[in-house]
Amino acid sequence: MTGLLAIIFLYIYATIAFQFIADNYYDDTLHGSLLNKRGASVCMSLMHCFLSTLNYGIRMGGGIGEFLPAQTFIPENRGAFYIRFVYDLSFFLVVITILLNVVFGIIIDTFAQLRAAKNEQSLSQ
Repeated sequence: MTGLLAIIFLYIYATIAFQFIADNYYDDTLHGSLLNKRGASVCMSLMHCFLSTLNYGIRMGGGIGEFLPAQTFIPENRGAFYIRFVYDLSFFLVVITILLNVVFGIIIDTFAQLRAAKNEQSLSQ
């Protein structure tokens, strides 16, 4: 159930990214086609954006903000800066900090239950 909750949150973030900041989802390390020599967009459809958010957002230590290019705070770009600030910070807090720690806590609790069951079984013998 917790994994499903994480997938739902990642889908919500992918939808927000697809609607508002899809042009920021650009990986310049990818080799493009003949038209673009280097780099490619990694948010061309909602599914592509979801898979990219899942891939880059979970693998990066600081969340999706570590993958996306930085925004400047010039007067013409302040709206985009604030959107990215809220998006990156909330992704880090909700997905990376809270959800991943919940998953890790469940794993650790499961191992603790297995250890307790093993200790109880060894004591009963």
